[in-house]
Amino acid sequence: MEYNENKIVIFDWGGIVESHKKEENNYFKIIVNIIKSINPDINENEVISLWKKCTYDKDGKSISTCKEIKDVEKWFSRIKEVYKLKCNFTTFRNIYRKEFENVDYYKDMVKLEHETKRRCKIGILSNLTLLDKERLDKQLDLNKFDYIWLSFELGEIKPNSKIYEIVEKDCNITPRNILFIDDRKENVIAAQKRGWNICNYSGYEIDKIKDKIEEFIVNNK
Repeated sequence: MEYNENKIVIFDWGGIVESHKKEENNYFKIIVNIIKSINPDINENEVISLWKKCTYDKDGKSISTCKEIKDVEKWFSRIKEVYKLKCNFTTFRNIYRKEFENVDYYKDMVKLEHETKRRCKIGILSNLTLLDKERLDKQLDLNKFDYIWLSFELGEIKPNSKIYEIVEKDCNITPRNILFIDDRKENVIAAQKRGWNICNYSGYEIDKIKDKIEEFIVNNK
C-alpha cells in the first residue's frame, strides 16, 4: 500500500468519533446528566437551550478557546449562575469527567483513522474545551496522529478562517491535498472555500466516510 506524505486527512472529533446521534448516549445527553445531577429540578429541554447560550462567557469568549484553567473557572461561574448550581468548580469538573466516561463513541471510526495513517498523514481538528482533552486522548490515542489542532490550545474555533490558516501553515500541504471530515456543514464550507476537499458526514455513516477517503487518496494525485 503506497504512502503519500503530501496528503493529509483531517478528522473532527465530536460527531465523528464521539456521538452526537439522538438515539445514542451522546454528548448532549451527558450534559443533561451533569447539570441534573447537581440541580435535579431543572427541565431537560432547558438544560440544552441554556447550554448553547453558555458556550461563551460574560466577556464573549468561547469556552472552546480558553487555554488556562482559570479561564475555564470563569466560564463555570456563568454556568453556575445560569443553572443555579450549588457546587464549586472542582466538584463540577469531577462530575463532568465521571459522566463523560459513559458517552458513546465509534471505535470503528477510531480504527479507520489509525488505518488511514498507513496511506497518508492524519490530523485532528476539533473545537473542544480544556476539560475534554483527557477524554479525547483516551478515545483516540493522540500519539498516533501526525498533527493535533485543538481550539482551546490555538485560541481559535471553527469555522473562523484563522484556524484553517494555522492548519495550512503547520502541515505545509497544498489545500487540494487536504481532506477534512466534519459533521457540521458550516465547518466544511469554510474549509471548502480555501480549496480543501471536504466530507460532511457523521461518524455513524462510516461507509460513506471510507468511500470519501478512498476517493481522495486514489483519485486526487
